[in-house]
Amino acid sequence: MLTPEQVKEVLKNDVINLRFHARGGQGGVTASNLCVEAFYGYGVCQPLFGAERMGSPTESYVRLSANEDLVRNNEQVYGPHFVSVLDPSLLGEINVTAGMPKGGWLIVNTVMDQASIQEVVGRKDINVATIDATRIALETFGRNITNTIILGALIRVSHLFTLDEISDAIMRRFKGEIAGKNIQAIKQAIEETCLYDLGIDIDFSLDTKVPWQQVKPGLPGYKEMDKAGVWYCDENIIPYGSSQVMTGTWGEWDIIWDKEKCTDCAQCWYICPDFAIVREKGDDGLWHMAGIDSFHCKSCQNCINICPVEAISKKLKQSPASCAVPEESGGE
Repeated sequence: MLTPEQVKEVLKNDVINLRFHARGGQGGVTASNLCVEAFYGYGVCQPLFGAERMGSPTESYVRLSANEDLVRNNEQVYGPHFVSVLDPSLLGEINVTAGMPKGGWLIVNTVMDQASIQEVVGRKDINVATIDATRIALETFGRNITNTIILGALIRVSHLFTLDEISDAIMRRFKGEIAGKNIQAIKQAIEETCLYDLGIDIDFSLDTKVPWQQVKPGLPGYKEMDKAGVWYCDENIIPYGSSQVMTGTWGEWDIIWDKEKCTDCAQCWYICPDFAIVREKGDDGLWHMAGIDSFHCKSCQNCINICPVEAISKKLKQSPASCAVPEESGGE
């Protein structure tokens, strides 16, 4: 099991991912919120709901890192290093270990032994921590709300935050006697959590995105992209691939770019599905908008819709029909 010092070192360059499995009404989403509030660095969390009703399976996700560039990712966690299961009945209903790397920690509210849990989930390459959170909840709160209690077990195995840090987060979320009872339940959970540590190192690079994805304004993209949506890449069919295919004839509109109105925000470049926004590198070393590649532009109009200053417009390629009968030429 990692030490607090080792966890802090991991968090400098990687993200630690958490996933909570619960049933509607058990507070899984609140548990993920509290993790972010208690963590010393940067974090994001979001829930996933199916049928939004009491008792239905729910998931919530947390990404934590000391590097703020690494947590800017609003999608569900696919490779969790720590998974907490608030209701033991979910073990036979949901694949709670999906995406977990070897050496990850599965934390379960249960009275089952750890070896039996490994059999149920079909994984013998993960560590297991168990806590009888239901009993603690009934004794402390008088009802089966186990979300903060499971955080006590998480503290025991992850060292992502301390008891004092989670206590501060709880006191900001709850008031008076309720906050005090939750903190007392967490203390009890830390003491009573049972560990089954296999001693396998976790790969914390799993599901950590790379920093260059945060592209700066003025530098749209990190390399040149193929034209026309890359629909031909076999030079035996069409020489030089899609760059030679005149997809611009497919649309009925001419797309017009106004240099004077353009603020060079590059939003049109990002959204164009065919890379038909022309850009040029200026003397300042940055890329700037320079026009529309009419040879490839299919006139989808995404650029018009996204432009914040109306610097892009359109006109029909075909002129209005003429209803007049053409005069016949001829002599007398």
